Amino acid sequence: MKLNFKIKPQWLIGGFLVFWIVFIAWGMIKTSLKLNKEKALPAMPAKLKSPSGFPGAEKGAPAPGQTQITEVRTQDITSQEQEQRFSLVRAFKVKPVHFQDLLPVMGSVKGKTEITLKFEINGVVSKINFREGEKIKKGDLVASIDPKDAQLRAKYAADKFNSAQAGYRSIQKKLEIQRQLFEAGAIIKSKLEEAELESESARYQLEQSRSEMDLAENELKKANIYATKDGVMGPREAEEGEFVTPQDKIGSVFEINEIFVEAGVVERDIEKIKLGQKARVFVDAYPSVVFEGTLDYIFPVIEGKSRTLTVKIKVLNPEGLLLPGMFSRAEISIADLQDALMVPITCLINKGGVIYAPVIPAQSLLKKEEDDNPIGVVQIRKVTMGYKTSDYAEIKAGVSTDDLVVLEVQGEGEFKDNARVKVVGIEEMSI
Repeated sequence: MKLNFKIKPQWLIGGFLVFWIVFIAWGMIKTSLKLNKEKALPAMPAKLKSPSGFPGAEKGAPAPGQTQITEVRTQDITSQEQEQRFSLVRAFKVKPVHFQDLLPVMGSVKGKTEITLKFEINGVVSKINFREGEKIKKGDLVASIDPKDAQLRAKYAADKFNSAQAGYRSIQKKLEIQRQLFEAGAIIKSKLEEAELESESARYQLEQSRSEMDLAENELKKANIYATKDGVMGPREAEEGEFVTPQDKIGSVFEINEIFVEAGVVERDIEKIKLGQKARVFVDAYPSVVFEGTLDYIFPVIEGKSRTLTVKIKVLNPEGLLLPGMFSRAEISIADLQDALMVPITCLINKGGVIYAPVIPAQSLLKKEEDDNPIGVVQIRKVTMGYKTSDYAEIKAGVSTDDLVVLEVQGEGEFKDNARVKVVGIEEMSI
């Protein structure tokens, strides 16, 4: 029996399409599996094949070149891990210092006392015996006015006194005679009483003339002005030949064995000052000389526009170097601390009123062999703060000498309590 198989063209085309579809799908699946496998492998250096001829090549031992590369990369990784272990910080070294907080002020020199010189009577100035800035002693004659009028008044008063004294003596003798006559019974009692009244009146006239004479002599003395204290003369405000009255100023005497520096303190610093604080005074006339003084007086009123409080600094001036009117600069000692442990105020951390400081104890510091930057451990300590300024604070408890206090952390690093840090810079206080 003869079989005839006849393949239809449609089947042939269909089989051809199925073959290509299966072939393409298989290729895509194989490629995808390969990519996924490569993506799953960790990034690491390619493994170097050991060249033939080296011992251990067949066991996968690395060649000499491969060993060198592996060691370098291992050192880099170890160094990076070691650097990541520490935060880089700058620190402040704590040491006991003599700390002074000074308040600078400016002012002018004033005499201890300023005595205004004026004549007490009218007259023409006949003599002025001083020059401006001249030193004088107590009792020196400073100025005089023409004494003629005062002398005439004094002479008139003296003559009047002498006349009253003679009249009083005459009446006294008359009274004595009247008493003798009354005792002899030659006159009546009323005559005796009349003589006694005349005597009493003469006595009053004598006392009056004596007072007038004293007043005239006192006015004669007022024709001269004498220095009442040792000091230096101020500016002259009258000239010889000028008519003056008791309202006209002749000059001034400044007492300079002690002087005062009057200075202004701004309102925000008022709470810092108190009586008895020490001060140092400087003047341009003696730039290398420091004058020691004491805050002696604080005015109770603040100046209106300047909003400053005037203070007086007393300075001893036995040599008379400081003269009234000199411009001066002064430094008031607000605080004077011996062996104080001072740290920058920016190092401290205030949490709810409790003060903390990041301290690197001196005993925890170690030095690496490859550099000079020490490594230490930070301890967040509670500290007791004493006197403070806008820049520094005194630490009374919580830190010790030679400890380091962290100033700042460099970069984006940060530290916690007992964290290890590398100190890349150390600052110290210089006063």
